[in-house]
Amino acid sequence: MDLFQNFTEDQIALMGCFVALVASASLMYVSVFLNRSQLKSNDSSALSETLPISVRDERADVETSHRKVA
Repeated sequence: MDLFQNFTEDQIALMGCFVALVASASLMYVSVFLNRSQLKSNDSSALSETLPISVRDERADVETSHRKVA
């Protein structure tokens, strides 16, 4: 590969680090995107099973405050 013969070892290492950063950021983005779409497709009961207890308590308070009392 004649392309890499023009660069020093340090420059090749920096390019490798940049490629690794871009790849890991892309994987993180895809992971978050898929997680959000999965959470939207699940119903709220399945969502409450995966949330921490403090968030579940807050959601329960909001749900009970919106209920109409007969």
